[in-house]
Amino acid sequence: MRLIGLRIVVFFTFTFSNFCYSKHGESNDLDFTDHTKGSPHINRHSYFKQDYRLGYKLKIFCEASGFPRPDIIWYHRGKEVEPDHGKSIRYTIHGSTTSSYLEIDPTTIVDKGEYECVASNQKGSHVAKFLTDYQF
Repeated sequence: MRLIGLRIVVFFTFTFSNFCYSKHGESNDLDFTDHTKGSPHINRHSYFKQDYRLGYKLKIFCEASGFPRPDIIWYHRGKEVEPDHGKSIRYTIHGSTTSSYLEIDPTTIVDKGEYECVASNQKGSHVAKFLTDYQF
């Protein structure tokens, strides 16, 4: 009995034409986001690393566009940020673009950590992350 070696060759093709490579601020994370026509895309945002002084104002910015116009939701440590005493969220809408500012005044130790700006519509979502830390 003779064994015949069998070689199977499989070709994988992957197109990056709809994908965007981006490196946010000082972050080393690579973001390969599928930008299907109309899906949200974060155009501009604050730097990745945000240091703040305790008791002073912290302001983070995020702007996204898409069709339909995306909604922006802010998260802190995985929980949705709700406007309350000391925290406000402001939105500006222009055409297919939504801009948002998250403002915390006065800041405290508990405001430290990871924040996310999530822009989403019916066609998808896009996330920008920010890392905050306090100074004395």
